[in-house]
Amino acid sequence: MQKKILIIGGSSGLGQRLAELYAAENCRVGIVARREYLLKEIQQKFPDQISILKSDINDINISTEINNFIQSMNGIDICIITASVATFNSALDIAIETKTVETNVMGFIRVVNVIWHHFKEKGFGQIAGVTSIAAARGNKLVPAYHASKSFQSLYLESLRVKANYEKNNITITELIPGYIDTAMGKGDRLFWVAPLEKAARQTKKAIDKKRNRAFITKRWWIVYQLYKFLPTFIYNRLVNSTITLQKK
Repeated sequence: MQKKILIIGGSSGLGQRLAELYAAENCRVGIVARREYLLKEIQQKFPDQISILKSDINDINISTEINNFIQSMNGIDICIITASVATFNSALDIAIETKTVETNVMGFIRVVNVIWHHFKEKGFGQIAGVTSIAAARGNKLVPAYHASKSFQSLYLESLRVKANYEKNNITITELIPGYIDTAMGKGDRLFWVAPLEKAARQTKKAIDKKRNRAFITKRWWIVYQLYKFLPTFIYNRLVNSTITLQKK
């Protein structure tokens, strides 16, 4: 039976590469994203495998649009959520903070909710959410982004607990990347930057194996543990020092 994958935010970067990898395996792939021209470019590579929907997870009607898209695909087996925004905001501009929360929290919830109910009705399924190493601790330059990723991480964990309690056969996978060589990778102190191809294949492997959590790449587990358990004064000196990150 042909596996059906829905990718939210799959018009570029990690989401795009995952769409291509699954399509290459003859899976049916649905991609939801804002930039229609990029969606069409991906679809042209795999016209028989890929369906597209131009939409924004910030749209109040996104739940209905996604549900209709799922019905057009006759259901899905896996939903991968990669849609996210990250903007440096040293001035703490409220517009930037609000936009980040609207996308990474409210948009994320809208998507996860409609997918959860689809899988509940179907009787099984897998939700794979891409969070970030940023979920471990706060950061002075991107406070809303770090907070929103922490929210996503805890929300996915909560759904995993809920799924286990209900025994409803919904698998929850959290994918925790460090720096990946995409447009999302920003800064002048980046290290352990993973090539997109390596990150995408590790991500796909974690999804296919239905892991609860996976660090992308694996070495970022070390950094995550350090972030979580370092005393505040050491963490601040290493990460929140007076050195200013610059956009590349």
